[in-house]
Amino acid sequence: MDRKIKVLHIVGAMYPGGMENFIMNIYENIDKERFQFDFAVHVVKENGYDDKIRELGGKVFQLPRMMSHPIQNFNKLSNIINAEGYDIVIRHTANSLVAPQLMVAKKAGAITVCHSHNETDPKKLAHFLSRPILIKNTDVRLACSDNAGKWMYGNKSFEVINNAIDLNKFEFRNEYKEQIVREFNLEGKHIYGHIANFIASKNHTFLIDVFAKIAEKDDKAILICLGEGDLKPDIQEKIKSLNLVTKVILTGIRHDAQAFFSAFDTMIFPSLFEGLPLTLIEAQVSGLPMLISDTITPNVSVTDGLITRKSLSDSAESWADEAISIRNKNEQSDRSCQRESIRSHGYDLEQLVSWYEDFLSDLVKNKGQH
Repeated sequence: MDRKIKVLHIVGAMYPGGMENFIMNIYENIDKERFQFDFAVHVVKENGYDDKIRELGGKVFQLPRMMSHPIQNFNKLSNIINAEGYDIVIRHTANSLVAPQLMVAKKAGAITVCHSHNETDPKKLAHFLSRPILIKNTDVRLACSDNAGKWMYGNKSFEVINNAIDLNKFEFRNEYKEQIVREFNLEGKHIYGHIANFIASKNHTFLIDVFAKIAEKDDKAILICLGEGDLKPDIQEKIKSLNLVTKVILTGIRHDAQAFFSAFDTMIFPSLFEGLPLTLIEAQVSGLPMLISDTITPNVSVTDGLITRKSLSDSAESWADEAISIRNKNEQSDRSCQRESIRSHGYDLEQLVSWYEDFLSDLVKNKGQH
């Protein structure tokens, strides 16, 4: 092909999070002489990736919200695809309610790809009703995990694509730890951490309950939470009500998450549900011990000895005791990266980018065979 392959990614918002980080990891490293990535979003948020996308040569189109203005959404999407001549449209999603957008893309002549990024969603009934439409209008089915694929496509075939990362970027570095300790004046503190946007599935309410118990037992304990989201004000109120304002740091969105992984002594991740959270892979690269909910797929464990799983039916105090034990046990850890184990599980970014380039090229070359 003597021109660039043009790909349109449709996402809710290009705002730092697991799914969005996955796409940006690929975009930043893909051969831009051969591939053009553009983005259609429903929301543009402050501190998002929009400026970075434009720096890399991509376009960002804002669509009317699909649930509020479906006809306007579909018309604008159709116009964008036709005007720009996209070869491939990839819809990244947690549920099948986006099926009409894939229908629009297919009608406009693009190869349609659905990428499932979660293994459940609160809108279950609507999801199951929409799933046949999504399947009918999707040429290629991708998922971040086996469970995410079954959730999105039922008994239809799909391919699992690991959410790979740059191993060099996330390796533990003492200078990173010192940087965060200086910035937040945390010398001598025991730093517990959490990185996720404030949405229901991340279970911040329980996280704060757990940390309240940790703080009762460890007067050096500090909790740092990275992220933004609609539920953040509720969590801020809870922090105040438990008199934890001096012990919980909410940083908002940060673009140096790798530094925080090095600074944390332990990560607590009590999600209600997930696909396959990239954050936990990044944490393992940095050798960070963590306590996670057993609702998260076991496939997230790509190293030995770093992940402890615990039931959400256990008490906050029980979680706190476990988290303190993990921190104490790993106090003298050298935080070395289990690089070969992570790479053997398919989480090396170089491998992923090479696969993605071949994948997109083959789609265009074999167009009409889907």
